Amino acid sequence: MHLRRLDPSDVTLVASIDRSEHVEAQYRVEDGRLVDVPVVVADIPPWDPDGSGDHSVASHIAFCASVLADGAVLFGAFDDGGEVMGLATVHPMLEPGMAWLATLHVSRPHRRRGAASALWDAGVALARETAARSLYVSATPTGSAIGFYLSRGCQLADPVHPDLFAREPEDIHLSRPLEDASAVRVL
Repeated sequence: MHLRRLDPSDVTLVASIDRSEHVEAQYRVEDGRLVDVPVVVADIPPWDPDGSGDHSVASHIAFCASVLADGAVLFGAFDDGGEVMGLATVHPMLEPGMAWLATLHVSRPHRRRGAASALWDAGVALARETAARSLYVSATPTGSAIGFYLSRGCQLADPVHPDLFAREPEDIHLSRPLEDASAVRVL
């Protein structure tokens, strides 16, 4: 696997991500605790390749492009044949002291091969380079997403970021303290 920092024009690579997933667990936050809830959508489909709704390729490209225009960085993980395994969009300074992992998607055929971990590590390194004290994540409330972020040291955000919460109130809002802001080189 190869990880690299991409140009903003590479945002169209989002179209190559198969976000589909079978969901076996889902969560929400109640009284400051993460609780299991019944799964609402057991089989998440790929992004709509032609439409413009919330779950379309066009909508996701537009969102990523807007975050990149605001100063975020796009990272890509590629297999040895050059195929996109996953992408992450990281805003190193959403506000003073806080970086934001705006997106992290690994295409279904490439999951459980280290791409998410590599993209996460690149985001943490970028955040540390900019002296962020925390990395904020608004995560899809599925078992796989929440399990991944918890395994990376995230905890429920307290308080939640008001703008990001207003944008995605059904997501699980997490934060990862960046205890050691030592300089780590980003690819």
